[in-house]
Formats: sequence, structure tokens, C-alpha cells
Amino acid sequence: MEIKVIAGNITQVEADAIVVNLFEGVEEIGGATAIVDKALDGAVGLLVKRGEIKGKLGEVGIIHTLGKLPARIVAVAGLGKRQNFDLDKTRRVAGDFCRSLRKLNCCKVATILHGAGVGGITPEAASQAITEGSLLGLYTFQKYKKPEYEDIKELLIVEKDEGNPESSSGLEQAVHEGKIMAEATILARDMINEPANYMTPGRMADIAREICEKHNLEFRVFDSQDMESMGMGALLAVARGSNEPPKLITLGYSGDKESKSTIGFLGKGITFDSGGISIKPSEGLSEMKDDMAGGAAAMAAIKAIAQLKPKINVTAVIPATENLPSGTALK
Repeated sequence: MEIKVIAGNITQVEADAIVVNLFEGVEEIGGATAIVDKALDGAVGLLVKRGEIKGKLGEVGIIHTLGKLPARIVAVAGLGKRQNFDLDKTRRVAGDFCRSLRKLNCCKVATILHGAGVGGITPEAASQAITEGSLLGLYTFQKYKKPEYEDIKELLIVEKDEGNPESSSGLEQAVHEGKIMAEATILARDMINEPANYMTPGRMADIAREICEKHNLEFRVFDSQDMESMGMGALLAVARGSNEPPKLITLGYSGDKESKSTIGFLGKGITFDSGGISIKPSEGLSEMKDDMAGGAAAMAAIKAIAQLKPKINVTAVIPATENLPSGTALK
């Protein structure tokens, strides 16, 4: 999904849907919601008065404009109680309205900056949170099946401050950083959702190598002989029951060459955990492919760090193997 920042009046934006908001318990609507309400001859206010739109967190009220606006739909996103609102709620709200509008075949959506000015939330922070929430809220793992709905193709974040290049630049940078964070999370989710016969220790090492080559990171993978020489008996013992060779994967980011300090990420990379010689109950066993989620998170985090380029040094270490029963398993 392409995400852009534009300046102007939300009521004038040409899109399939525009999104405004409402806090729970508010009887007198204001801001952009009031402007949209006026353009719709009081339709939003009437639905609020009737209790059909309450502003509860997770609620997305849908109003068809019937030609009164360039957009065919107005979505009123519930923000919940004002005193409880924070950036995490902004992310959730973005995911809520994106999922609702995807079901209505909306390909182009425009939204105001939800939460900006509430509790010290800056427009830049709101922009980043909306970016993260929309991308993560629309996430589905569709590699092996046809998607149920067509995804939103374009999201426009509409700011009121027209003609201010500095404001637009700050919001665009926030969107850029939000994309980096969301795409890293999506990488981890994709890895976790893969079946264990695909996401093997060797495959994890290949993905790590690709990340390092693309983002100029240090990369090294240690094999069984290396681990034996380093005295890694515990990891080798877990790996004994599997035909898949274990891998000890390292990724390094050097953002501050003058500093001797390094932040370490250690991510568990058990790509399938049957319990080894003591097999786990069958209930939930299919979920044991998720035991490499820590490794996926560590790899995704250092990928995001490489793109954001903070002045720090980071090393991620992922011990990756399968834990399976066999004649060679530890006993």
C-alpha cells in the first residue's frame, strides 16, 4: 500500500472513502468531523444523537455520501474515551478502519491525523502510528491462498496546515519511519507463518544473509563443527534428532564505530519443537513451528535498525535448529 501526506480539506479529497473520528461520550462533534457533518447536512451528528455512532474504540461507522462529497463513503472511527487515548490506540484505530473499508472494496482512502494534539501526541507521531497501524492491520499471510478481499492500494494522510513545507516534510519522514517499522514486523510475521518444512534453520540463515547483503550488515553463520569447537553442547544436543543441520546465525550493525558498547539481541530459532524425545501433546503441536519467532523478531529488528541508521552498535544472534525425536535424539 502506498501512503502519502497531502494538505487540504478532507471533504475535497477524491477517494473511495474519507475517515474522520469521534471520542466516546462526545455529544457535540468538532474539528474535521464537524466539517464533514456540515457537508453531509448533519448526517453524522444525527447518527451520534441517535446512538448509532458511539465513538467506542473499535467502532467504525459507515455513511454513504450519495454524491454530496467526492468520496463515496465517510467512515467515523471510534477513538474510545479521550482520557485513555494514546499512540497504541492510534495504531489500532488505523487498523480498524482499514479492515472495515477493505471489505467495502475501497482502494483509495484518505484520513485525518487521528489523535494529533491529544495528550501531547504530535502530528508526526500520529502519522507514524497511522502508517504502522494501517499496514499491520491489513496484514494477512496469503502466500498459499487467494486473498478474500482486494487490499487498499493508497492511503492519504490529510493535514490541515496547507503551504507549510516543513510540516509536510516532518510528516513524510514519520510515514517513512512507520513503513520501515511495519515492514520489519511483516517480515517477522511472514517467517513465523511459513510451515516448518519450508522455514528450516538453513532457510533462516539464507534470509539473514539476504538482509545483510541488502543493508550492508555483518553476517556470519556457524555450522556444527564451529559449534562443537566453541563448546555449544546444549544447542548441538537439541539438534541431534533432526536431519536438518543446526545454524548459529549472527547479524551485526555498526552505527557508532567510536563506541565500544554493543546492544545484543538473542532470538530463539527452533523452527519446529516437537519436544524431542519427550513428544508434546498433539493438541497445539502444529503451532510449535512458531518456536522460531524470537529469531524472526531479532532479524526483523536489526533490519529496521539498519534502515533507520541510529548511532548505536547492535549484534543479533539466532541459534536455529529443529527439536525432533529419532534414533539419534538426546536421551
